[in-house]
Amino acid sequence: MNGMPVGNVLQKDHLYEQVADLLEQQILNNYEDGARLPSEQHLAEEYSVSRTIIRESLKLLKERGLIDSKTGSGSYVTRPEAQNIADVVYRIIQMDQIDYVSVFDMRMILEMESISRAVNHVTTAEMKEMEHLLELLKDPKLSNEKRSKYDFSFHYMIAKASGNPLLALMTEAIGTICQEMIHKAFLLQDSLQDSIARHNLIMNAIKARDEKAAKEAMRGHLERSKRNYEEYLQRQQEG
Repeated sequence: MNGMPVGNVLQKDHLYEQVADLLEQQILNNYEDGARLPSEQHLAEEYSVSRTIIRESLKLLKERGLIDSKTGSGSYVTRPEAQNIADVVYRIIQMDQIDYVSVFDMRMILEMESISRAVNHVTTAEMKEMEHLLELLKDPKLSNEKRSKYDFSFHYMIAKASGNPLLALMTEAIGTICQEMIHKAFLLQDSLQDSIARHNLIMNAIKARDEKAAKEAMRGHLERSKRNYEEYLQRQQEG
């Protein structure tokens, strides 16, 4: 580590958060995934704070998904996972009471762009993975939980095939709430067969590299998914 940046003055309020911010910058600029951080004592001396402050700062960095602590060994740099973002997004949606309409709108924005790009960038390996997921979805013995997981994985693969890693990341970030909605929609009678048919339309358009047909199939599928979820909500209200 190159030492504390010149000009950064630590204030007493929330000191551990400020140290964590400085450490985060050091990690992003100077450390590779898997690298071991200096000891707590070394960091305490470098930042002129107590080991208690360093310990709290490291806990915060662990919550941010930037490090992993190993008992008796120290702290190691880790790559933040999309699930970290997904968890945060899910909490925000719940706490801010963001309605399902906004969620579907965001999904439409992301997935229409994904399918448009995927048609032109998808690889043979990615298409095989999509087809494999569709085969899994056809199993009538699948639990709704696994079915919703495979369903969203198919959509994530399309985002991944777009060739834009951030588009895939943002799609994965709303995965938790989307899987929850998909799970509930599958509780409706006949929704499964309709979903499989619509996924097949999307897959066939991707294989034909027909962008117009792929976008139409995706839009129709997402609009039907929204209606299914609305029907589920209505039935719940009716008791």
